[in-house]
Amino acid sequence: MASKNIVVVGAGFSGVFTARKLAKKLKNTDYQIVLIDRHSFMTYMTELHEVATKRVEPKHVQFDLGTLFKHQSNVKIVTANVEDIDKDAKVIKTSEGEFTFEKLVLATGGTTNTFGTPGVEEYGYTLWSFEEAVKLRAHIEEVIREGAMESDPALRQAKLTIAVVGSGFTGVELAGELIEQRRELARANNLDESEIHLEVIEAVPTILNMLSDRKLADKGEQYMINHGIKLRKSAGVVEVKEHAALLKDGTEVPTETLVWTAGVKAKPQGAKWGLQQGPGGRFLADEYSRAQGEKDIYVAGDVAAYQEPALADPDNPRAGWTPQTVEGGESAANTVVPNIVYDVTGQTGERHEFKGHYQGYAVSIGSHYTVGVVQQIGNMKLGKNGWSITGFTANMFKHIINFYFFMQITSGYHMFQYTLDEFFRTPNGRNPFFGWTSRVGNVLWSVPLRIVMGITWISLGATLGGGAGMIATIVGWLLVFGLLTSIAAFVGFIFGLVMVFAGTGVTVAALLIPFASLALMNGAGRTIGLDYWVTPFLERSLGASWYGKANSRYNDLRK
Repeated sequence: MASKNIVVVGAGFSGVFTARKLAKKLKNTDYQIVLIDRHSFMTYMTELHEVATKRVEPKHVQFDLGTLFKHQSNVKIVTANVEDIDKDAKVIKTSEGEFTFEKLVLATGGTTNTFGTPGVEEYGYTLWSFEEAVKLRAHIEEVIREGAMESDPALRQAKLTIAVVGSGFTGVELAGELIEQRRELARANNLDESEIHLEVIEAVPTILNMLSDRKLADKGEQYMINHGIKLRKSAGVVEVKEHAALLKDGTEVPTETLVWTAGVKAKPQGAKWGLQQGPGGRFLADEYSRAQGEKDIYVAGDVAAYQEPALADPDNPRAGWTPQTVEGGESAANTVVPNIVYDVTGQTGERHEFKGHYQGYAVSIGSHYTVGVVQQIGNMKLGKNGWSITGFTANMFKHIINFYFFMQITSGYHMFQYTLDEFFRTPNGRNPFFGWTSRVGNVLWSVPLRIVMGITWISLGATLGGGAGMIATIVGWLLVFGLLTSIAAFVGFIFGLVMVFAGTGVTVAALLIPFASLALMNGAGRTIGLDYWVTPFLERSLGASWYGKANSRYNDLRK
């Protein structure tokens, strides 16, 4: 039984990456990984803007930790708040008790940096946690509804104006989603779309400043302007009021919805843990991703600050620092894990030094347009600055990045759910294909086709006889009763094609059978069919047996 703890604090991208890789490397040893987070789930941070603007449901960004680590018995999950760290005693103190550690990994993530701007905490909104996204989601619907009914012109304008402060990844992606949500909000509240004002406020003269290719940034800027966003550049916010934002030139922007995305810093509790801090309060890391001056404490993700010597620029003090992105966190995890394994197993060889590995990045401006850069494919770098891409190609690249993440955490279930949510369950045309692939619709009208095709397959079964006839008959009865319809329809599609090309020949009439069967894979059995009960039951029971039951809190060590 494992008797030594490697504690990972924080179940964000870096924490989950680290815990997953450590569990694999230290399997069948006397070490166990204790993953501590205040939530019982991982939040998929890069999709929070979609939750806030009602493109996807909140559960889309929640990955239950128990299901993620169901098959890694050497990972113990504890839902708790970290209160203190005793470095000398190697003890971490939490709301659920104290835990000793051999090695500690701090992956506590970041939070919004308001730079002390008055009024942001009282009247503004932020987007750096699940709770903040859900809060903003509810507020947007409520304030627009109030604005539609408001008779006072000044208050009406403030309620119908949404201002996003900051034009980085988060700010631009949120603004892009608001472009599309505005249409839905206007329709729901009997407003003209032009009555809902969207603004992006940026303190410096340019936007999307993380893009080295300024032509790419210009394309993103033009897209926003073309879709009705008012850009205020060189316009720092100096105060947020209840009904307005005050800019440094004295201008007041009327708004009751100011979303602050202008900066990121480490979470404040780190200051009391006695670790050296760098830019934004992040923990300074050495080349092995250890906290500066510490042997047993590692740092990873948004909370870690390491300046790669090869990328540092004496003329630009901001150059070379690890980016606060998923790939930056993954690169840190890929450094932390082998070094901890080296520490605790006494392996010979050398430690791994941090080296950033970045495939590229993409900034979506709504569901239909994206700008991005492909920096490398595998280990092959694509020139000094990579390949700039826009539009549909960049959009698909962003989804590929997300699929790559799911592969890293080996979660086929969440990859499947992501695919459904992003391409097939999207309302109001909010996907890369403008809604053409969405199945958010009534399947009632496919019921007559389902029954007719069922009878057709039963008749074919009687005609064919033998094994082929039995397959056709089973497919037919399943379709008639609406049981396992998608599976039956898929079998019918394949079997129908085989009959066409191997038997009856290619005719329009013959092709109708397989392709009509294919059309029934849209869930036709969930209306006036047994799939209404059977499919949800199978999803629950099979999911529970493979992934386990999700819980609101965990303390595996207490068990």
